[in-house]
Amino acid sequence: MTGGAGFIGRHLSAGLRDRGHRVVSLDVSAGALHGVTHRIGDIRDAALLDELLAGTDVVHHLASVHLDVHATEAAFAAVNVAASAELVAACVRHGVRRLVHASSVGIYGHVDDPPADETAPRKPGNAYERSKLAGEDAVLRAAREHGQDVVVLRPAWVYGPGCPRTDKLLRAVASGRFFYVGDGGNLRHPVFVDDVVDAFARAAEAPPDVAGRAYIIAGPRALPLREMVDAFARAQGVSAPTRAIPRPVAVGLGLGLELACGALRRQPPFSRRSLVFFENDNAFDTAAAARDLGFSAATRLEDGLRATLGAGREAAA
Repeated sequence: MTGGAGFIGRHLSAGLRDRGHRVVSLDVSAGALHGVTHRIGDIRDAALLDELLAGTDVVHHLASVHLDVHATEAAFAAVNVAASAELVAACVRHGVRRLVHASSVGIYGHVDDPPADETAPRKPGNAYERSKLAGEDAVLRAAREHGQDVVVLRPAWVYGPGCPRTDKLLRAVASGRFFYVGDGGNLRHPVFVDDVVDAFARAAEAPPDVAGRAYIIAGPRALPLREMVDAFARAQGVSAPTRAIPRPVAVGLGLGLELACGALRRQPPFSRRSLVFFENDNAFDTAAAARDLGFSAATRLEDGLRATLGAGREAAA
């Protein structure tokens, strides 16, 4: 598995381990889990890939440049596109049965006519989203050229224990620092990380006829942002936020924080990229994943938040 020290990667590593699989994890960061072999390294290191892929049956590819607001277009392209395509060739060299590639519903950008299915127009709106679309296309193209079995998953807004975005939203709501940009009426489609783990496990074992296809992975239902944030407040026993700021103010604030935090080599608490969260409609149809993979998200938002907060309390104890 690549990206095994990330939020989804750690949960997927543990989930596959608990299902009885031998799991080897690769990431640029440390992230050892009991019962999982973890190596620190870069997926652009061809020799390291050859070492780790020997005897591998399935590769889950989650490594990407993602949360770094200061990342350049070149950095996104090098990892999310070029390195992903090279991974396909490495899988071919070592006889990997299936590569499960993590893309993103970000490739759709704002959904004009929700809910979107896999055939909806792809309109990525920022550098990360563009790189995920280009990476997905590069992986599928390389798979056709080399004859590699690949399944692409496009997760929606994943949340759960250990997720930096989830923790950030929980803290902002609990402290009263959360504010809206707009009226909070845009649609969000959260999916709990345990359901995403189930989707990856199912994609790895699905019949050969799913090879070359892409599937949206989303939660039980989409809901307006304000309703989602209210659920974050109820889960913590605090008042739901009501403050909103005008878009021009949000753009200026985002730019200022990006510049200030960039000079300090830190990630800003709010950026211009954050506007997507407040403005885009993201609602999806998961019928294809249900039909072909047997996937159906089981975790309601309220239950997922309860599990997330419970895991946080256990970690702090």
